[in-house]
Amino acid sequence: MKKLFVGRKRMIVLAIATLTVCVGIYWVTTNGKDMPELPSEQETTVEEQKTEEIITIKPAETTPAVVEKKITPPPVAEPSPEWPVILTNTEATSLTVVINKKHKLPSDYVPELTDVTGGKMRPEAAQALTSLLYKADEAGVSMSVLSSYRSYSTQVSTYNKWVSQSGKAVADTFSARPGHSEHQLGLAADLGNGTCNLETCFGNTAAGKWLANIAQDYGFIIRYPAGSDGATGYQYEPWHLRYVGVETAKAIVASGQTMDQYYGIPAGDYQ
Repeated sequence: MKKLFVGRKRMIVLAIATLTVCVGIYWVTTNGKDMPELPSEQETTVEEQKTEEIITIKPAETTPAVVEKKITPPPVAEPSPEWPVILTNTEATSLTVVINKKHKLPSDYVPELTDVTGGKMRPEAAQALTSLLYKADEAGVSMSVLSSYRSYSTQVSTYNKWVSQSGKAVADTFSARPGHSEHQLGLAADLGNGTCNLETCFGNTAAGKWLANIAQDYGFIIRYPAGSDGATGYQYEPWHLRYVGVETAKAIVASGQTMDQYYGIPAGDYQ
């Protein structure tokens, strides 16, 4: 009886095992085609690359900056200078101050003065002129001072005299209007030797030629040289000296320019 039970038990186990195998075979036969195949290593790499391409985030497009057009303001016209320019008393004290028909001295300007043969001048100019005249005597071309310092009021009388004699247009070519005269500076002097006094022919005399060559060594220049009428506004005056100091006088003469041109100061006629 016992052996019969054991034999039945084995048969049941065997039957269950067989049934399990059959079920498994049936499931594989009917559903196995739907099971996903595991991708190969190469296919996995390609898929990953595709995925990377798909999920690559494009950089955000930036909105171009708005460039504002720069508006250039119209040029501002500089006001035209009003002539004459009236210098200050302080400016007038410079040894190289430029006085001409466009630059004027104040009517109350009076420099420091000292005596010189034939008049008065600023101390620096007076000393230099005294030395120059002494040297001229030694060279046998003696000269004297015809005019030196003139005040504003004296220039009023001088200018009016020439206007009455020659007319205003002609007088303006050789006589300065009040305030425009270098004589008021105390740095100018008119020289003569009794021949061609205050005439252009003085430049052709022995004294005139000597003066043109030597004056710079004493700090003087011929203020209104020949051929410079348009630049200075005055005719050639070989007798008119202007003191500027030795170094400056030599520099101006070497430049071949008038004093106005040398310093770049507007000159010419009145306006």
